[in-house]
Amino acid sequence: MALVFDKSLKIITVEKPQRELTIQDLHDEIRLFEEKNQNLEVAQIVNASGKQDLGGGIQVGITLELINDWRLAFEFRTDQEVEDEGFPPVTEGGSVLCFVRGGNLVATNIYNNNPIFSTQNTQVTIAQSSSATIITPPADYAALHMIESLRGRSVSVGNIWYWDPTSGIDSNNGETPATAVATFDQAQTLASTGTPDNIIFALASAGGVTTVTEKITISTPNIKLRGPGYTFQFAPDSAGAPTVSITAANVEFSGFYVTTFTGGTDNGVTVMGDNAFIKDVWVKDATSNGISVSSSSRTTVDTCAIEDCAGNGIAIGATTAIAKVRQCILSGNGADGADLAGGFADITDNIFENNLIFNNTGWGIDVGSGVVRTGIRLHHTIAKNTAGTIDTAGSVDTFQDTSGTVTQGDIDAIVAGVWDELLSSHTSVGSAGKTLRDAKVKATLASIKG
Repeated sequence: MALVFDKSLKIITVEKPQRELTIQDLHDEIRLFEEKNQNLEVAQIVNASGKQDLGGGIQVGITLELINDWRLAFEFRTDQEVEDEGFPPVTEGGSVLCFVRGGNLVATNIYNNNPIFSTQNTQVTIAQSSSATIITPPADYAALHMIESLRGRSVSVGNIWYWDPTSGIDSNNGETPATAVATFDQAQTLASTGTPDNIIFALASAGGVTTVTEKITISTPNIKLRGPGYTFQFAPDSAGAPTVSITAANVEFSGFYVTTFTGGTDNGVTVMGDNAFIKDVWVKDATSNGISVSSSSRTTVDTCAIEDCAGNGIAIGATTAIAKVRQCILSGNGADGADLAGGFADITDNIFENNLIFNNTGWGIDVGSGVVRTGIRLHHTIAKNTAGTIDTAGSVDTFQDTSGTVTQGDIDAIVAGVWDELLSSHTSVGSAGKTLRDAKVKATLASIKG
């Protein structure tokens, strides 16, 4: 019997043409491999139990538990090899049937405790014995609820649902990662019943990127949609609507990468509900605005990156009040970094704090004519925007706190102060400029001598 151990991928492969493997043989081969483990290069692979004597010549069956994320695979087959081994053609749904017999094979890993690694044109069946197997313990919902109460804006926590676009099934109940649903619409349907402040956890594939091609509309109030970050991506396969639309109140959307389909004029995220909270979202290459907010009050965009969108990074439209944009990166967008649309006196009392805004084709921040009481405060860095830093022409009662704000002029002055050897400060004994200049001279001389 030939087993191949891939220490990098943590996969044990049964080489072809073998189609069956016993638990005892698998155990013995793993133990031999572990004994040859030079300098403890590989951590333990398996736990084993069983063979306790029950009397009368009867013993408990063997149970192997693959640990430390190791999995078992049968070597892939080509389409021709499937037919050569006596199975129907792949075009007719054929595949090579492989079996693991003689005990129980289970796992505790990051792959939903699945001990099998799928390979091309193989189908693996584990013929489990009647011996006890590992049961995943119930989730610690008390701890989960406590952690969730500390996140986001709302401290209340309702029911928790799971959405897994890769492995979920819409007929599942959605109550655990193992019983996740496949589509957001089904997750939202589940979350629309029962207690408010429901949480939907979006699950990404282990070790890879999960891409969702559906556009979603969050139309149920009080939903918190949580993602794992860049590894969960909204990338629709058609144009004509925003990738993510938030139309309900009190929605939280965090931990995702968002883009749009090419060829359209679509926003990455559109908000038209009150009290939305958008955090830790990366919007890139939207064919219109990165994030658009209108007909909304008290919406917060926090710690987001909005880059290379065809329109504005953030667009604030009519009937928007008390929005807050803070700690965001707005760069490379085809219009303004942030734009408050002109001509709307109902755009009022919106605040920008601590943002990095650079390399946009328009203004860093463009406060349109008639916009009322915009606050631009607290340590912005605004630079290299083609039209300029901040435009407030025609706006009403715009407040700018420039303390701590770094503009392109400040950056130029710093660079000039450090490297322009003609400045008088570079000749004053004890000055920082003189010290830097002397250090540069010494370094130059040392390089010449070398």
